[in-house]
Amino acid sequence: MNRVVLDAGAFDSLNTRAGARLRTLLERTIIRGGELWCAAVTIAEVARGSARTREVETALGRIYGGAQIRVLVTDETLAKLVGHILYATNRGSESIADAHVIAACVPADLAVVVTTDPDDILELSAAVPGVRIMPRRP
Repeated sequence: MNRVVLDAGAFDSLNTRAGARLRTLLERTIIRGGELWCAAVTIAEVARGSARTREVETALGRIYGGAQIRVLVTDETLAKLVGHILYATNRGSESIADAHVIAACVPADLAVVVTTDPDDILELSAAVPGVRIMPRRP
């Protein structure tokens, strides 16, 4: 199974003119049988103020190739996985949001992370060697 996981930077560009390429990627992912995901903590990063919150709601409500972006909620199991990712990469709490993005990739065989922080994503992805994670700028 393949999936595209969005980080905060991806959400910032999704509803813009420049986000057309990203929207096409999301549509193609669904058409090819993949999934679209974001971590709930990513929404917390982006939904600051009413205007940005509306943009997030628009992005989550939009249909891309027949499906919507799914939100991965942090439960106890996910929290432990995020802790493992931080521990395994010797990172602190400042990386908790990006670690959630990596955790959202774990069930996939291949995950494309749309991010404005590809270096951080690649470093954290070392904690989940069974998953191929490819960062991509929005």
